[in-house]
Amino acid sequence: MKLSIIVLASGNSKRFNGNKLLHKINKKPMYLHTLDKLIDLKKVNDNIDEIIFVTKYDEIINNLKNKDIKVIKNNNSEFGISQSIKLGISNSFNNAYMFIVCDQPYIKKETINKFINEFIRSKKNLGCVSNDSILLNPTIFTDKYKDKLLKLDGDKGGKKIILKNIDDLFIFDVLEKRELIDIDYKSQLENK
Repeated sequence: MKLSIIVLASGNSKRFNGNKLLHKINKKPMYLHTLDKLIDLKKVNDNIDEIIFVTKYDEIINNLKNKDIKVIKNNNSEFGISQSIKLGISNSFNNAYMFIVCDQPYIKKETINKFINEFIRSKKNLGCVSNDSILLNPTIFTDKYKDKLLKLDGDKGGKKIILKNIDDLFIFDVLEKRELIDIDYKSQLENK
């Protein structure tokens, strides 16, 4: 199995009151916390073939010119997350896709690595991380679900596909809740 990691970074950050992806955590923009871990992981995990970064932000695109990743501009982010998913898949030639967001800066590289490796061993076609029985990001889909992903519309991600195919789902439990916190508000950062 060859995996494309598709980084979804086209959100509007309305609740954050500013572009949260550019907000610095420990002197580093939020989006780089996730991306740098993925780039390091690609060097050691042979299952990862490429990293595709989908964003609408020119400033981020310019900052990524020297990184060993494929950067895709999302000119239609108003159509929701489904647009970023479709752009990522359309620019991949692999048979599996891991979708990850940039507003989970505390997720550990080791967690991502174990999730990928155990998903592949599971022989399932869907994978999802979980904490306290709640399904969260990141997620993995094999190309068995490619057509369904390409038919998504609006601000709906792949969760409805996952929920309709639970028998084909590998669930990876992450015990440390902090890793999977999805930053939506500045107050979430101040308490960390």
